[in-house]
Amino acid sequence: MEISGTIDAIGPKVTGLAPGQAVVALPIFGGHAERVSVPAARVFPLPEGADPIEAAAVAVTFLTAWYACHRAQVAPGDRVVVTAAAGGVGTALLQLLRERAAAAVALVGSEAKLPLCRELGAAAAGLYGSAGELIERTFGGRADVVFDAVGGRLFSRLWRRLETGGRYVLYGFAAASGARGVAKWTAARELLGMGFHSPYEVIQSCRTLIGFNLSLLPDRSGELRRGAEEVFASWKRGRIRPILGPRFPFEGLPDAHRALASRKTTGKVVVTVP
Repeated sequence: MEISGTIDAIGPKVTGLAPGQAVVALPIFGGHAERVSVPAARVFPLPEGADPIEAAAVAVTFLTAWYACHRAQVAPGDRVVVTAAAGGVGTALLQLLRERAAAAVALVGSEAKLPLCRELGAAAAGLYGSAGELIERTFGGRADVVFDAVGGRLFSRLWRRLETGGRYVLYGFAAASGARGVAKWTAARELLGMGFHSPYEVIQSCRTLIGFNLSLLPDRSGELRRGAEEVFASWKRGRIRPILGPRFPFEGLPDAHRALASRKTTGKVVVTVP
């Protein structure tokens, strides 16, 4: 979904870009290649001296986090719950929430991931099983915003913790994943565990459920460029940084996917092309 590299050639109507220029780009799909053709609207020049490895780890994670914060209208002082908080998007969210003076409770799948969440500014961090207790202790039992990449049965538990007027951003369904990708029976069980939610209930509780898929955002190029400009400006000033996870050579792509499917990685998994 995201690449960094050097422009080889440009189309006849492209302006503001040139061969030889270092860029980061969002092909959305098809990025597992040595050369990729990308619409110019999805290509962004890199700040001078930027590390191309870091650049490859910035685009999707921070744009996802930026757009999620934008849609959820995160304000200073908001109480926010972040699932998969030690992953690529999760670590980006923790940093952007810190920039917005919001308080975050970080939820992860293993004890080893907790120190990173605290380092990135989480007010509290814990395992999924302790979510209710952690929200009770840190936020008095209620959250203004939830950013959820896991879904499934965890969704129903966190939805009940949403404050009146709260916003729930669901942007993934990691609960359905298995060692070989989507596990159908697990997905079905987790989907049923999300429960039934009537539109009338949403009206009564004044809560908002926001579904979000970054792959659709490039069609709204104005928002994409605005988000990218803000993200890259903050990165250039050193206010945010991608958390780099395991790095794999191009020929090790299957190993990179296995690492992601294991849900044991922290930060952004990167593949380098020779």
